[in-house]
Amino acid sequence: MPYLVDTDWFIDYIAEQPEAVELLEKLAADGIALSIVSYMESYQGVLRNSSQDEARQRFERILQDVPVLPFSLAVARRCAGIREQLRQTGKRVNQRALDLLIASTALEHDLTLVTRNTGDFSDVPDLKLYEP
Repeated sequence: MPYLVDTDWFIDYIAEQPEAVELLEKLAADGIALSIVSYMESYQGVLRNSSQDEARQRFERILQDVPVLPFSLAVARRCAGIREQLRQTGKRVNQRALDLLIASTALEHDLTLVTRNTGDFSDVPDLKLYEP
């Protein structure tokens, strides 16, 4: 699977936004995955939904076809390295901890990150970004 879907696209996919549905269905042919961080961020939307049961069922149905990649020791080590490398060059790291976990997951699994927030990820060394 060559793509890791960032939270922004996944939330729009769950909400059946046409642009997100079209893109993710196109990329699904090559394989898409979700990081555990994006799972957590997206699931928060389920909890906010006035129809939680319906939202939870839709969320779980979608995830039957989308693997969720865990936060592993390898991802943690990679993230620590990225954080330190960015910190040494004067870049901010603490305020973007979750984004760096997502980026580290993509790197560890050799996936291209599908995000609209390219500015949040553009300085992560070796990270491949998909820009539709």
